Amino acid sequence: MDIIWTLGVLSAGVENAQHLAGGIVTTQAEAIEAASDALVIAAMDRGRQEYRVCVADTLIGVVPGLTEQGDVDLFGLAGALPRITSNGR
Repeated sequence: MDIIWTLGVLSAGVENAQHLAGGIVTTQAEAIEAASDALVIAAMDRGRQEYRVCVADTLIGVVPGLTEQGDVDLFGLAGALPRITSNGR
């Protein structure tokens, strides 16, 4: 079964998300991992924006948190999608 994932960013002042990354993998776990990796890379580059992640037709809006120093919390962001999409929540 092919699972499609996409990542976009909704920048301030625009109405539509800009496509940043995406792909097709064979399992949902692979899709979540790939989308999570792409999300962290995008946040490293673009900072704290509103990101739109879609994994197997499930759309998730993500706004990264900040560390106590005011930086984007990339460590917390890396674990966000696996926590949100886990079957045992």
